[in-house]
Order: sequence, then structure tokens, then C-alpha cells
Amino acid sequence: MATKKTNNARLVPFIIMSLLTLIFLIWAMQQCGQDDGDYAMIAEREARETYIDTMRRAEQERQIQAQINAEAEARAAALLRARTQPLPGDSVVRMPAAEVVVEKVTTLYSTINGLNVRSGPSLKNGKIARLGLYDEVEFAGEVTDSLYTIDLGEVSPTAPWVKVKLKDGKEGWVFGAGVSYYKYQLKGVITD
Repeated sequence: MATKKTNNARLVPFIIMSLLTLIFLIWAMQQCGQDDGDYAMIAEREARETYIDTMRRAEQERQIQAQINAEAEARAAALLRARTQPLPGDSVVRMPAAEVVVEKVTTLYSTINGLNVRSGPSLKNGKIARLGLYDEVEFAGEVTDSLYTIDLGEVSPTAPWVKVKLKDGKEGWVFGAGVSYYKYQLKGVITD
């Protein structure tokens, strides 16, 4: 029987070319992988250098600003010394050190012309003074716990009683709707 003989001469170059192509592809992939790592390292190095440069610039700007502030403070101190030190030939009187006390005062203005200042927080208490419109008084730091509604003519506001100090030093109580932090006139009030 006759066997069919295959032509191996054609198959061998095909196999060799396939192997060479496969080897080339493996080599090319390894080269690409190495290049990616190199590119990543370059990008990381550039980012690190940019960050370090930014930090250096910020530190330099901080030092410059600190130097400017120190120079300004030195100039101000020198100016203060120049203003407070006596000139040659001036007579110098040394005063004992005095304690400076600053008292914080809250000013209130009367919103009613003829507002009564009373000896206590009630209409039953006696009148000790009468305020004109926009007269100034000092808040004495006390307010009643309760709110009161008082008929003032066309209006009946609800407010607490407020303790105030007058310019002459007397202390008394006024209806809270009759004083304000701002100068304005309470409308609808009928005074006797």
C-alpha cells in the first residue's frame, strides 16, 4: 500500500518562523515593561523635585515675611522710644506707675420722650428721674426675670425692666421697651 508522504520541507520553515515570532514578541513585551518602569521613575522623580522646590519657596517666603515683620516691629519700637525719651536738656519727672483700669460701659438711649426712671422694677415704685428722647444712660447689668406688658397709649410692648445708671450717678429701673442700643423713637407712645 502506498502511503502519502507529506512535504515536511514546507512545514519546517513555518515552525521556525513561528518560533522566531514568538521569541520576538516575548522580548518586545519585556522591553516595554522595562520602559514603563523607567517612565514611572522619571515622573516620580520630577514630582518629588517639584514638591521640594515648592516647599523651599514657601520656607523662603516665610523667612522673608518674618524678617519684614521683625523690621517693622523694630521700627515701631524705635519710634515709640524716640517719642517717649526726653531730649538732651529736658527735665525729667518720674511719676509712680499707675494702674490703668478700663471699664466697659454699655450705653442705652431713651426711645420715649418723658421715660420715667423708678426706684424699683414696677409701676408702683416712685419716680426718681425723667428722661428725654435719646437721653443716654448706662446699663447697670441687671434685668428682671419676667416680661411685663405695659399700655403706653397706642402700643402695649412686652419687655423686662432694666436697671440703669444715670449721668449723675443715681441708679434706677426703666421699662425695657423705653431704652435701646440705637437711637430711635418708639411710635404710638402717649406721655403725660
